[in-house]
Amino acid sequence: MTKVQANLQVDMHAEALSGLAAEVRYDHRRFPRRRGKVLARAIGEAVIEELAERGYNSLTFEGVASRAGTGKSTLYRRWADKPSMVVDCLSTAMPGVDDFDLTGDLRHDLTEVLASYAVSCAGTMGVALRVVCGEAVKCQELQRLWRERAAEPRLGAIRDMIQKAIDRGDARPGATADECVMVGPAMVGHLFMATDTPPTRAEVERIVDNVLIPMLRAR
Repeated sequence: MTKVQANLQVDMHAEALSGLAAEVRYDHRRFPRRRGKVLARAIGEAVIEELAERGYNSLTFEGVASRAGTGKSTLYRRWADKPSMVVDCLSTAMPGVDDFDLTGDLRHDLTEVLASYAVSCAGTMGVALRVVCGEAVKCQELQRLWRERAAEPRLGAIRDMIQKAIDRGDARPGATADECVMVGPAMVGHLFMATDTPPTRAEVERIVDNVLIPMLRAR
């Protein structure tokens, strides 16, 4: 065996052992097997923590599996690649379309939705979001998945909210244009990225009162 072949064999053994370690770190003979929502939550938290601590490029299925206390094969049954796993876990951790207590009052509802988005930018989640936003500029697949699975459903919820206000006569026709729908989330995101701090509820209220309501209201 040549020296090159020997080194290659050592590398292959090391890789195999690394994968095996991730699979058996959480011994199901000693601890309860995680299933369903408990497992999904553990995986989501692991992805967010790995992103915040290691960055996108260093995040691996092995690392997530080890931190979540599950096997790597469990992750591969759910996701075929890293961009899908990252986007799905972050999107699930953010407020969803059905998480808001909407009243039908446009000002109140816009404030609730945007303030919830701002809160989700705090702490470890905020660090993970910044990592993904930075990487999405370079990775078209990550950018596409984020737009389709995270951004568009939430923008759609805001568009529906504005359309209901139009139907009630509280907002002007045409207020569901993309430019109008995107302004609120864009301003929250800009404040977060520019200051490294999520906007406060008072800042969100100023965005709603000084920008969104004057732009959307019926004339």
